[in-house]
Amino acid sequence: MKLFQRTFWVLLLSCFLVKPAFAQLEDLRIYGYMQVLGYNQRTENVITTPRGTITNTAERNTFSLQQMNIFLSKPLGDYFSAFVNLEFSLSYASQRGWGSFSVEEAWANYANSEALNVKAGLLLPTFNNLNELKNRTPLLPYLFRPFVYETSIASLLNAEDFLPERAFLQVYGSLPIGGMRFDYALHTGNSETSYIASRNTAGQAGGGLTGEDTSPFKSVGGRIGVRNAAETFKVGVSGTYDRDKRTDTTFGTFAAAGLPGVRREFLAPIGDVPRVRVGADLSFSVANFEFEGEYIGVFHDAKYPTNFRGTLDKTFYYGHLLYNFTDKFFAYGNYNYLKGDVINPDDAGAGGLEAFGGGAGYRITDGLVAKAQYQRIQSRSTNAITINFIYLGLSVIF
Repeated sequence: MKLFQRTFWVLLLSCFLVKPAFAQLEDLRIYGYMQVLGYNQRTENVITTPRGTITNTAERNTFSLQQMNIFLSKPLGDYFSAFVNLEFSLSYASQRGWGSFSVEEAWANYANSEALNVKAGLLLPTFNNLNELKNRTPLLPYLFRPFVYETSIASLLNAEDFLPERAFLQVYGSLPIGGMRFDYALHTGNSETSYIASRNTAGQAGGGLTGEDTSPFKSVGGRIGVRNAAETFKVGVSGTYDRDKRTDTTFGTFAAAGLPGVRREFLAPIGDVPRVRVGADLSFSVANFEFEGEYIGVFHDAKYPTNFRGTLDKTFYYGHLLYNFTDKFFAYGNYNYLKGDVINPDDAGAGGLEAFGGGAGYRITDGLVAKAQYQRIQSRSTNAITINFIYLGLSVIF
């Protein structure tokens, strides 16, 4: 009898404990985006010499889980909510050393009204139009995103040189102005990724625990803009102020990327360089046409060595024009230009890289989009570097 009573009370108590847990799970929303693709890449490097030109070519084909994001969101009362974004890229498999995994976002939000919202935690700061949307792959028409937003080339191009990658506090909102709305966002966070302690630097002199900022500098920035109520027109300007870590010997953007024909010229340490990023974005739709474009200029207050002919300043811009033939089928053309560090003005990459091409897509269902894209990347120099990509992919909302 005593055994029966004990069992009864344990079961009864379990019911009271489990019920609130299920109630909490009912409010938790779990969803995600993923993009899989296959592509052909053909690289051609033309080198001009006094005896003529030399052309080297290489070709490869591959399939990949380009990116997958898993989102968790939950309301925390009348004014508060929480959000987590887990990102897996390039067929991530830790035991095989493939791809990467990161917690891209983990924040709580306070929404008092449309005019005042506050995010606190790890977040993607508002900068231009695409910085917060770059991981929503099924909502984007292209497979290969504009240079600085494409995670698949993160090992070749430091996005931190052009974008504020992380923030930890953001105040934002919108206010009505006539028939338009005025948007604003102000954010702050740690210094660029180069200042963050990793497993290789933690414990060293001046280093902190992994993931912590080892510098006294912080990043501040924001965006202001206007848009119409129908979301068919949007324009804004963005800016950030932080430091560029140049305390070690560094190499130019394209030399570090290992592009053929680009010599590994270096710049001696010049310290923690004050840096300003300036951005502008414009997007609109008219009838069946949709346009989006951005500009980013990066400017440094650097004290260069004597006789240094290069610059740390950088430029990036892109334009994208899309036409919807039907509710399901669309096609587009685009152009990108990126100019990174110039250590030696005579290098093949000193003129920057440009990319142009286009593609098409078919919305099979609301959560399934088939895409195709052609992208040609080339250098603006005598020694031409040309890379041709043909992409086929599938974007999924689950």
